[in-house]
Amino acid sequence: MFDPNDECALLSRRTMLAGGISLGIAGSLASSAGAAMTIAEPPMPNQLLREKGLPTDTASRVALMRRMRLRTDAGPVFWYFRGRNYAQQGANLIPICELVFGAIILVTPNSDGTLDVVQYELGFRSPLGSGKRSDTLLNPITGEMIDLPFAPVGPTHIKYDTNNTLELPEKIGGSTFSLEHVPEVFYRVGNTVSFQTHSRAIVETPGQSTRVLNDMSIISSPESEALDPDVNFASAVAYGGDVTDYARWLKMPTGAGTQTLRSVGEKVDRYSDMPEDWRAMLAEADPEMAADPIAGLSREAETYRN
Repeated sequence: MFDPNDECALLSRRTMLAGGISLGIAGSLASSAGAAMTIAEPPMPNQLLREKGLPTDTASRVALMRRMRLRTDAGPVFWYFRGRNYAQQGANLIPICELVFGAIILVTPNSDGTLDVVQYELGFRSPLGSGKRSDTLLNPITGEMIDLPFAPVGPTHIKYDTNNTLELPEKIGGSTFSLEHVPEVFYRVGNTVSFQTHSRAIVETPGQSTRVLNDMSIISSPESEALDPDVNFASAVAYGGDVTDYARWLKMPTGAGTQTLRSVGEKVDRYSDMPEDWRAMLAEADPEMAADPIAGLSREAETYRN
């Protein structure tokens, strides 16, 4: 999953999610904009142990991932994450700001086994420890007060193929994304099923510096839901740990390192179950979307500005 909001993206996020927006690190990038390149996972001698009791056939594993990340039937999905962004300089982590991130998603399965997804993502940032959205932020590296942008991503239309590999449109909000996908890694821990996601995207925006986004997460569900083929929507939590080039709005000097996110989130099936503070901030920033989130997914996409 890449994180088009500079933070998450359940797009595997950040979308977040869906790919993440929903978003490895060997070989060259996909040769064309919006295409995905899959990197083979090396064999692991303990693979059977860490996957004990999990299905091994492709169709069942695809259904398992969709059940946990999104849903296997048609309908809405909502993800939210809370986390903290850090400047990373070598092994030093310097806190930058807090984040509360939300995604509104509509899933449509197709008869050919593919999955159509449209999603809208928006993250609100706040000074460390405040929990309140702010329009400005102190850059801890430069000491400069900088403007915090309001930059929703989407609505974005994406597709999963029959193997559940994310296919991005050629452009998202005017920017070109080239995507690498690492096969998911599955784990069985007690009564919990988890899978690890990792996508790497190159973002090219006219007139702006190119950015590299590594979106990583671990999505977990109770085995009673994840492994039941009669369950369409498994409850799930996710833990993110993204590494990206700095968001352009941070105005970091050359050589200042990279940006890192630690986050935790939950998937819910009702907009009313999204965090109260995120819904309040959305109502203030984008009242049209807050008033009717599903109808809002049919409008034109915002310009990508991160």
